[in-house]
Amino acid sequence: MYFSYGEDMTRLQGDSRHTQDVNLHIKTQGYENGEEVEVRLESSLDKVFSVSGIIQDNQIMITNPFKEQ
Repeated sequence: MYFSYGEDMTRLQGDSRHTQDVNLHIKTQGYENGEEVEVRLESSLDKVFSVSGIIQDNQIMITNPFKEQ
């Protein structure tokens, strides 16, 4: 699992304070294309929320997972 930003999806290195224009990438195995997977995220401030995405080629890419938070 990793985060990226921008149209070219540059991988974030280390901590970031950005919450907009961030993408969440999750590499998977054992899932079929089209399956939906829900992920529970917890912030360093103990805020917990869930996001979901559709498997495509053993990965999920969720655009702006923090947009509604």
